[in-house]
Amino acid sequence: MTDALPLGYVTLLQAAEMLQPSMFGGIPDKPPVVRLRQMGENVSDGMATDRAIAEIWKAVDSCTVRPMVTGGPRRRIIRLTPSITKQIPKLRSARGRGFTFLRPSNAAFHQFAGWFGPDLSTLALVFRETEIRKLAGRLIRTRRRTSISDGSKSRGRPSRQVALEPIICKLVAGGKWNPLMGLKALTSAVNRRGDLPKLVSEDTVGRTLDRIYERTLDRRYARARRNRQ
Repeated sequence: MTDALPLGYVTLLQAAEMLQPSMFGGIPDKPPVVRLRQMGENVSDGMATDRAIAEIWKAVDSCTVRPMVTGGPRRRIIRLTPSITKQIPKLRSARGRGFTFLRPSNAAFHQFAGWFGPDLSTLALVFRETEIRKLAGRLIRTRRRTSISDGSKSRGRPSRQVALEPIICKLVAGGKWNPLMGLKALTSAVNRRGDLPKLVSEDTVGRTLDRIYERTLDRRYARARRNRQ
């Protein structure tokens, strides 16, 4: 795989990580993952990654996300069609994700060799970061609509970094708030509690929430971010 990606592009794994807050934010991690993290291991939820990768390929097939290949001596970037990605062994597999299994006996090999030369070891599958962020936005909106149709209530409660953290944790642990409800709901909820001497801003609540997530990697605190132009 290429050492440096073109600006504005992400790999399949990076794209899957970007989607996970939208897909699983607010859902507790599985007990084995929690135990390993408590032991100091830096682990991720493999099943969540697999599901995020599946969503990416679903978007590729619906032509809302465009897969690209980059690499070679001139570091070209070429758009791939959904059909050609299906011809490349294990490219769509969560455990494959590359071009190492593409052999001269495969018709697609000669097309790639014409683009990049016979050495395909430097090629990388990439996606536009903006398209992945848009996909993340669509996924979080779908979860919100599903939550509303299921009768879920979108009310929360929250409130200033060190003093604010236990309040947010208590709200999340008690099921009073989840990322589908949005940061505004969390901010108003904290302020309604009256546990702090002053009202806190949405920005302060957001930074505190991010701090908790960075420390714990607990998806219940992972908020989906809007695409920034």
